[in-house]
Amino acid sequence: MEPTEIQAKLLELLTRIAPDIDPRSVVADRDFRDQFDFDSMDALHFAVAVSEAFGIPVADTDYGKLASLRSAVDFVQGGLTRKA
Repeated sequence: MEPTEIQAKLLELLTRIAPDIDPRSVVADRDFRDQFDFDSMDALHFAVAVSEAFGIPVADTDYGKLASLRSAVDFVQGGLTRKA
């Protein structure tokens, strides 16, 4: 899966968790908590959604790797590579 496809899916998941987020306003390198009212429950729901959508495990210790769009894309790419 290409990084642009992963990013599009992550933005879809992000806006499903936090519908008030405009996907066009997301700064890829900036932590979601710094950009939006994204709390720990949102982070948990996002991690579960990522795991289900991409079929990769997301451990509690991996939540920080999903903190920004760029780090989430990298995390998913790595997970898909390991899965293949």
